[in-house]
Amino acid sequence: MNRPLPELQPLPDAERRHVAVVGAGLVGLCSALWLQRTGHRVTMIDPAPPLDDASYRQACSYGNACTFAPHGVVPVATPGVIWRVPGMLLNPLGPLAIVWRYLPQLAPWLCAFLASSTKAEVERIAATLAALLSHADAAWQPLVMQAGAERLKRHNGCLYLYKTEAQFQAADAEYALRQSHGVAMEQLSRADIQSLEPNLAPLYHKGVLFRDAYVFSSPRQLAFALAQALVYGGGEIIRGEVSAIEQRNDGIGLRIAGKAMLADHAVLAAGAHSRKLAASAGDHVLLDTERGYHVLFRQAGDLLSRPVCYPEHGFYMVPMADGLRAAGTVELGGLAAPLNPRRTAMIRDGVKMLLPAAGQGSDEWLGFRPSMPDSLPVIGGSRRLPRLTYAFGHGHLGLTLSALTGYLVSQLVAGQDPVIDLAPLRPHRF
Repeated sequence: MNRPLPELQPLPDAERRHVAVVGAGLVGLCSALWLQRTGHRVTMIDPAPPLDDASYRQACSYGNACTFAPHGVVPVATPGVIWRVPGMLLNPLGPLAIVWRYLPQLAPWLCAFLASSTKAEVERIAATLAALLSHADAAWQPLVMQAGAERLKRHNGCLYLYKTEAQFQAADAEYALRQSHGVAMEQLSRADIQSLEPNLAPLYHKGVLFRDAYVFSSPRQLAFALAQALVYGGGEIIRGEVSAIEQRNDGIGLRIAGKAMLADHAVLAAGAHSRKLAASAGDHVLLDTERGYHVLFRQAGDLLSRPVCYPEHGFYMVPMADGLRAAGTVELGGLAAPLNPRRTAMIRDGVKMLLPAAGQGSDEWLGFRPSMPDSLPVIGGSRRLPRLTYAFGHGHLGLTLSALTGYLVSQLVAGQDPVIDLAPLRPHRF
């Protein structure tokens, strides 16, 4: 269900501030643009922002599945997930896996993850996600128009496929949850699927089409367009790494490469790196990292007309501007470990089986999804620093919820009542 948002009016001159946004992923870019639209002077800081000829490969926003997913009301932790934990530990190549050596650091997050998987918690979390998702498209539209990025959108929905009737029936609870929150979806027969996507190997039994989903054909181009719009509107983008955030009598201070920067307010949107910076501000946030992978098949971009996902395999196959991107899986293993080539090999083998004409993958990538145990983002104020607002932890819905997060951040910075109840998203809920 798509719901409109109240138009944000420019603030009076006396209420406009200098706001520093830490992080140039899609959440940071959208936050910066919404703040700018309400009249604030915005400075964005990032070690490698989407400017000039930058590759942008280090950003989680670069390598995602590129899909706007209004159907994403189902959290990662669902009833029964506790019985899957041994398999996550024993099978490092599964769609959801835990790296053994990271288990001690992950333990607090994992305990909260399991606590979030009860039926009552899943229903509560799904209701919160549904409220966010109902406004997500409306928040994107003004920014897409401002950045001239409408050309990147492809509206063909998103297809989930199941190989057997048993697999399809096993997903009943998830579809019932989606249906209860108004997600538009259509059940497809084997013949329907073949008609829509004739290049898929005929391994499917049934499917579900989410018609309201769409794709940005290049998240890199989208990020660059948003950054250019910010600069065109008078914003400043600084290349640098923020090492600490601290309170000052006359504002809020940011340490950048040994130098100090002063702003009236700061927004922390540094993705998976936000936990350390929040700690520097005196806040402990139970944020961790889902390591996500993709493999690019450059010659296969025309083989599919929409994102296709077999939940059994845990990745999407998405037609994009530069080819077909097979993106997804979850590896709980922190920020330090290098790319696991066995995991990208698993994705390659999966694509070869599901889409035989795809050929060889020519590029592989590892990124870090900032994730909270309950699959809900962090959007709210620091408990220690009243001039610091947090915006991170979006997990699998980073692209989908980026623009709405920016809209909500602009309301918080202006001292307005947010259009959505943000209590479930408070930084200190764990």
